[in-house]
Amino acid sequence: MTGRWHFRDHEAERRLFNRRVVLASSVIFLLLATLVGKLVNLQVVQYEYFSARSDGNRLHVQYVPPQRGVIYDRSGTLLADNLPVYNLTLVPEEVNDLAATLDYLSGLVELSDSDLETFENQLRRSRVPYSSVPLRYVLTEEEKYRVAVNNHRMPGVSMEPQLMRHYPFDSLTAHSVGYVSHINQQELDALDETEFENYGGTTHIGKTGVERTYEHLLHGQVGYETVEKNNRGRVMRVLESTEATAGNDIALHLDHRLQMAAEEALGNYRGAVVAIEPETGGILAMVSKPGFDPNLFVTGISSKDYDALADDNVNKPFIDRSISPYPPGSTVKPFLGLAGLHLGLLDYEFTIDDPGYFQLPGVSYRWNNYTMRTAIGGGHGITNLRRAIYQSSDTFFYDLGHRMGIDDMHDFMSLFGFGGNLTFDISYARSAVLPSRDWKLETLGEPWYPGDTINSSIGQGYMLATPLQLATAASLIANEGRMVRPRMLKSVNGEPYRFEEEIPASDVVLEDPDYWRYIRDAMTMVVHRPFSNVFRDYGTAYEAIARADPDMTYRIAGKTGTAQVVGISQNIRSSAEIQVSDQNKDHALFIAFAPAGHPQIEPRIALAVFVENGEHGSTVAGPVAKRITDAWLLDILQLDLTIEPEPEPAPLRDPLPRTPSEVAAIDE
Repeated sequence: MTGRWHFRDHEAERRLFNRRVVLASSVIFLLLATLVGKLVNLQVVQYEYFSARSDGNRLHVQYVPPQRGVIYDRSGTLLADNLPVYNLTLVPEEVNDLAATLDYLSGLVELSDSDLETFENQLRRSRVPYSSVPLRYVLTEEEKYRVAVNNHRMPGVSMEPQLMRHYPFDSLTAHSVGYVSHINQQELDALDETEFENYGGTTHIGKTGVERTYEHLLHGQVGYETVEKNNRGRVMRVLESTEATAGNDIALHLDHRLQMAAEEALGNYRGAVVAIEPETGGILAMVSKPGFDPNLFVTGISSKDYDALADDNVNKPFIDRSISPYPPGSTVKPFLGLAGLHLGLLDYEFTIDDPGYFQLPGVSYRWNNYTMRTAIGGGHGITNLRRAIYQSSDTFFYDLGHRMGIDDMHDFMSLFGFGGNLTFDISYARSAVLPSRDWKLETLGEPWYPGDTINSSIGQGYMLATPLQLATAASLIANEGRMVRPRMLKSVNGEPYRFEEEIPASDVVLEDPDYWRYIRDAMTMVVHRPFSNVFRDYGTAYEAIARADPDMTYRIAGKTGTAQVVGISQNIRSSAEIQVSDQNKDHALFIAFAPAGHPQIEPRIALAVFVENGEHGSTVAGPVAKRITDAWLLDILQLDLTIEPEPEPAPLRDPLPRTPSEVAAIDE
């Protein structure tokens, strides 16, 4: 029994307990020391670092996009402004059921497939949490009321105000003023570091026209604001802000009244008009018809609307015809005539006997005159340069071009802007084609042939020019060679804008300054040379312009032009059996300046009219130009242009006899 009982060793237990207390106390002390050390490290040693990180989680700097500058015409009428609109937006983090919310919203506002597609695309992009995503732009008044009344049923849905770009004249300025649209990644990548920072928060950028050219003036300077956000990313308050600087307001030389007059004058035709003020070089009108509504692109055009425009292969509304190249036809003849005078290849007395065709020595092929006379087997008879211009004798210029050669032709025509771009601020304008030996060899890998020169001498063959180039060249004749480079921009914030000379452009200096008068007189006779005998020695545009308006109080100097679209044998061009589709009919052109020959008033307008498939420059493009000059000189400027009529000029002799049937054919 004794062996079952043990006596406790209290001393040993006490020592064990003490050791455990010491061990536990040491562990606790070490933990406390570690905690204190960590706190000291956080609160003292790394105070500034963690304080900054804390503020970084709480405080955020965000961009304040600037208000875009507006665009005026020369009379102060808005061509592009910013309208306050309300957009329907969603904050996805606050929406309980996105699909149900979208379905409910579709009963309140009209949501197209394009709206939903754009919304989903923006959802997939990286963005700041709790930032709103646009669902529908520009709500109507009725839609705003519906959303406001039902807003309590739709958490995360709101209407946000925004200034939206608006073009009050729709298609009238679609090509000239251009439009803005959503900035894309490619455009962002093209910005340098400073520009990229300035586009923080910006959603739109100029895509075409003036909007693109003067993006640096119109955009403005981005602002900043420091905001406090909670742990879920919601803005609690704005702590400080730096105001954004609005973009500059600019005014153009463009006149909306003349722009409207030009579009109306074109009627149902496709075409283009460019009008320039010779004294300043200001572009008064720049119309391409048909156009499109640029407002569709501001908020993002739907696929359906875009495809409808892009697939219109007849009207091609996206093509800016005012800067697109076309064969200039006979509109080049005044410039070629100036070249002949300047180079000494002809003088005022030089004549040829025009039989209605031209042949190169030793070549059987005939280059015919594209006139009604060819249809009845005759030419223009005895013809000097003046008559060759106002009657548009191809044969005369075939001969002149052949004697001049393509080298001199190219060098002289380039002085007037053909084959280049003399404008200050339409850098995107096409340079078209002023052919030369080097150009053909480089482009086509072929040598230059004499027949190429013959075709170029009447603005056909390889030669191409834009309506802008033709208006520029007409302005140079109006200024008698004084070069004033065309420009769109007139002023910035009310102050006249001074361009820096970047592209050298010299005055055109002729051997004899009187050549300007001679060519101007010849161009005036295109419109005002009346009937003088049964042979009808009159200007090609006389019937359609001067005779059609016997009360005309001013004179126009002009030149008609007709350019082939497809090649048709010259032997069958006059046949009544030939059926040409509308899209293959000849283009009609007309260049002009006015008033011409007025003793007190210099020309106030120079213009080029291009009518696509219009067939006749004299009867189609000429009257269009007349309506435009009437609108500018009489309606807008309201000039007193009444002058005494000139005496009827004496006719040149016609050596070809005419039978009664031939005379009747001419009269028709």
